[in-house]
Amino acid sequence: MQKCAALLLAVAVCPLMADPVQKDPEPKVLILKTGQRIVYDDLSRDGSSVFVRSGGQSIVFDSAEVAPPPAPAATPNANPVMNVPGPAARLIGPSAGKHNLRPELIQAIMEVESAYKVDARSRVGAIGLMQLMPQTAKYLNVNPHDPEQNVDGGAKFLDMLVKKYEGRRNGLSLAIAAYNAGPGAVDRFGGIPPYKETRQYVVKVIRRFRELVNE
Repeated sequence: MQKCAALLLAVAVCPLMADPVQKDPEPKVLILKTGQRIVYDDLSRDGSSVFVRSGGQSIVFDSAEVAPPPAPAATPNANPVMNVPGPAARLIGPSAGKHNLRPELIQAIMEVESAYKVDARSRVGAIGLMQLMPQTAKYLNVNPHDPEQNVDGGAKFLDMLVKKYEGRRNGLSLAIAAYNAGPGAVDRFGGIPPYKETRQYVVKVIRRFRELVNE
């Protein structure tokens, strides 16, 4: 249903398919604040500039012209465990768009970390929805007690880790392990640290992420 909705936004029509196995790839669409929709092949960001390659042409936009990602449309038969409660619902999309992450990945991390609780506090002092440690929040220059800054900081940190380990075998698993145990531990052991908590954490996040993207 979500893929069909995305196609409907992009081309204003969602044709019925005789063979459900044969599906066109979902188009990538950039939405401007004017309402204009641009189907693109590749997108990158540099400071306040957004670079888009579409049909062999390169276009540059100011990030202020780009609309925040729309919230996913609710469907009558949606799996209720995919619903995001409270303030988390309005925070995941913008942070995912800002840091070029899958919203499902942020949601999976948040669900395992805090169960979407703004006031969550771990036994080691991690704070809020994305369970930022005070020193990590200070490094990211965010207030971990503010839900919006907490989620944005967690997404920024996650993006840094994804980029650090991309290209490595099981790069996403390494990034998730580093979110839990720290990149120093991952680098020291040359992979997922042999900590029971971290290994269980990676399994939980990956499983939830796959459920959310219907893999």
